Amino acid sequence: MSAPLIWIGIPLIFSLMLFIIRGNRLLTLIIGGGISAFLALLALTFKIESVFPLGPISLEISSTFTILGRNFVITDSERLIVALLYSMCAFWIFGSRISGTNSFFVPNVLVIITLFVAALSVQPFLYAALIIEIAVLISIPIFFQRGQPVKQGIIRYLVFQTLAVPFILFAGWGFEVAPTSVDSQAAYYQAGVLLAIGLGLWLAIFPFHTWVPLLARDGHPYSAGFIFSMIPTTIFIFFLDFFNTFSWLREETLLLTICQILGIVMIVLGGLFAAFQRELTRLVGYAVMVEIGFSLLAISLNQVIGWQSYILIMIPRIIGIAICTLAISIWKNKELNIDFDSFHGVYYQSTFAVLGFLVGWFTFSGLPLLPGFPTKLPILIGLSQLTITPLIFVSIGLFGLFVAGFRFLAIIFSTRHNENEIESESLLQKIYFSIGIVLLIIMGIFPSVVLNPFLEILSAFANLK
Repeated sequence: MSAPLIWIGIPLIFSLMLFIIRGNRLLTLIIGGGISAFLALLALTFKIESVFPLGPISLEISSTFTILGRNFVITDSERLIVALLYSMCAFWIFGSRISGTNSFFVPNVLVIITLFVAALSVQPFLYAALIIEIAVLISIPIFFQRGQPVKQGIIRYLVFQTLAVPFILFAGWGFEVAPTSVDSQAAYYQAGVLLAIGLGLWLAIFPFHTWVPLLARDGHPYSAGFIFSMIPTTIFIFFLDFFNTFSWLREETLLLTICQILGIVMIVLGGLFAAFQRELTRLVGYAVMVEIGFSLLAISLNQVIGWQSYILIMIPRIIGIAICTLAISIWKNKELNIDFDSFHGVYYQSTFAVLGFLVGWFTFSGLPLLPGFPTKLPILIGLSQLTITPLIFVSIGLFGLFVAGFRFLAIIFSTRHNENEIESESLLQKIYFSIGIVLLIIMGIFPSVVLNPFLEILSAFANLK
């Protein structure tokens, strides 16, 4: 038995089965969420390349599985990455019960996460770009809405993600042939430029960021939230492998400077757009831009504190996006206009959804006692060690997020004139939002206890410690 067969082959089979029975929504959700949670627990408990006695027989989980001449390798140091992806998969699947997503969501989300695991484990890594593109194509049906055409934001998302693939493929080819090239340094630089463009398209980095707010507006909020959280998480882990493998990337000051500049631009643009935005769906898109900006800043530090923040910022980001987009989905399903003017007094009718949205939003903003503060603070400290100028611009972006949050606060308590427009919250909604809120608050108050164990992810990247 091999690890790739367990964490790639088995969920692929289950996702196919779930696709066939997707008409039974509850059964699909229970099986999809259950298998995801089981695989996450299995990744946390079973060590790879170890022998487990099972009565008269013994079971050994090997790290490699070969198919069509290509190796899929999941080492023991990568188990926590697998556990993170599948635990978040379960979190998103169970939340879909109250989000109003279509019947494609559960089976497609399971196969997408499985393909992400495959992309991170395939060798040679060139094939990772193709696997991620397949995952992107499979993600399109989760945005389908009956009786409505495919909208601009979904098409632009597909176009930008697809355009990234040839750049990543040529970059990977360039890295492989550079050592045997006559001018290896020039070959490395050319491959680095292609890699930067490809990652910029994948991660919606300025100036390729336009699809993010459009997808937030045109796609189903919860489906868009899944894309906003899991694609950057996978791509950023994929990017770590480049930095770990090629030492010249870590030593190239120009690349690190570009990462810092682009990170600041993303934070400032996202914060300023959010401060003046009145539509909640697009608001989340701008928050995602800020989060991506902070990940770029963590890379630019090129030191232990930066790599640790790079990992730690992922977990609260995923949960924050999930509960924010879930709240918006519920309001949208009630046919509430997703505009600030429609939310006067909404707190009194949708208390748990409002609290979930606010906790998620102020996590993005870096409010103390929420996990955005201890995960972003080391990045700000690292930036301030050289010059105060980047810190000023980052503060402007964060201030924009705070302005948007307080604008929303000022409206939700203002009046009760629309109390009959929104139905009362179900018990399932209250439970799910309570879990998300409690998780974020505990992460914010006890970050060393809850978040620091995830730093073991860096053990898979020996050169980044």
